[in-house]
Parts: sequence; C-alpha cells; structure tokens
Amino acid sequence: MSASWELPFLKNAGGAAEAILGGWQINGIANFTSSMPFTVYDSVDYSQSGSAPEIQGFPSNRPNVVSDPNTGPRTVERWFNIAAFQRIPPTTIGGVYGNAGRNIVRGPGFHGLDLSLMKTFRVREEQSLQFRVECFNFPNHPNFFNPENDSASPSFGRILQAGPPRLLQFALKYLF
Repeated sequence: MSASWELPFLKNAGGAAEAILGGWQINGIANFTSSMPFTVYDSVDYSQSGSAPEIQGFPSNRPNVVSDPNTGPRTVERWFNIAAFQRIPPTTIGGVYGNAGRNIVRGPGFHGLDLSLMKTFRVREEQSLQFRVECFNFPNHPNFFNPENDSASPSFGRILQAGPPRLLQFALKYLF
C-alpha cells in the first residue's frame, strides 16, 4: 500500500512563508506480509543421494515429522517446535528418506513502513532543487529472517538474522 499527500498548509501564502513552509509532500509505503513457508532438511547425506540442491531444487535429506512443528514458542531462540522432527540416523543404509514435506514450517512475517518528506524549490523555469528526508522501517519493527532449517545444525530452530533497523537518509536532488 502506498500513499502520497501534498500538504495544503501555506501553499498559497506567498513570500518567504510559502517558499520555506509551503509545498511539502509526505509519501508512505506500507508492506505487511504473512509468514513464508520453508523446508526443514538434514545436511548429513544419509540417503546417499548426493548434495546437489542446485540440480534437485532443494536438499533431499529430510527428517521424519512426529508432531506439528508450527506449535513452537515463536521466539528468536526457538521459532518452531524442533522436537517435531526426528533425524534419521547417519548409519542408516542409503536410499532412506524422511517423511517431512516441503514448506511445512512457517517463518516470521514482515511488517514495514517507509516514510518520506520532500519539498521542491524552483531555481529557474525548467530547473529545481528537491530536498528529501526518507525513513526506512519507520516504526523500527524487527523483521526476522527464517530460522535455521538444518536439523543437523546446533542452531536448528533459532533465528540468526534480522532485517535492518530504522534508517534515515537526507538527499538533495537537482532536477533539470
């Protein structure tokens, strides 16, 4: 969702008041998405099918699912129920695959609000100078990446990364 609003205040005031305080514009972009599904896999090649996700499209070694993985506590330390997955022992004879399907676990959602405030100052008839203040992730909401999905990892189920915090940027743009 996006919006743009040219502020009507002091737009036709004339003189210095209009030149400095009039003609400002506020813009906003809001992006809210639900969680993305992801696949839990095992990096140990117990199935002896090789490790070629670039050919297969996804790792083929998966654990067995014994309960609902989406009943987890939803914290950065444990996003989903890791006890819902049972690893297949690496000593298993090749050709054995777990029953975990693709994209059965839901990751965190995304909530973003970007705002900008700008004013264009006319320099000449076909030239102007634009001053902009832009704020990305205005509410400073943490947007987490998907948790570690390798059941062989000591960080299995933990969120290890997040998107950037609130960022401010100032700009001058010469239009001609």
